[in-house]
Amino acid sequence: MRRMREGRLEARVYRDIEQQDRWIAWSAKIGWMGFPARPNGWAEREPVVELDAVRLREVPLARALNTSLLEAFRRAVQPAAHTLSG
Repeated sequence: MRRMREGRLEARVYRDIEQQDRWIAWSAKIGWMGFPARPNGWAEREPVVELDAVRLREVPLARALNTSLLEAFRRAVQPAAHTLSG
């Protein structure tokens, strides 16, 4: 099983081959979300209720740069403060 690193962005972005104007994102923290493929589209996100995995194609996160998706995840994923004890 793959372990998540503290403070690391763990999200995936997909394109539905039948809905080219929408992105699908997945994260262990938020689950499946759909949002418009346009600037600031992440602000209009909605939970995905029905999902046909056959129609999904994973794409690099960078393809969704202008949607505010990455900024939202960066704000949500803050590195934890660590203390060393001896």
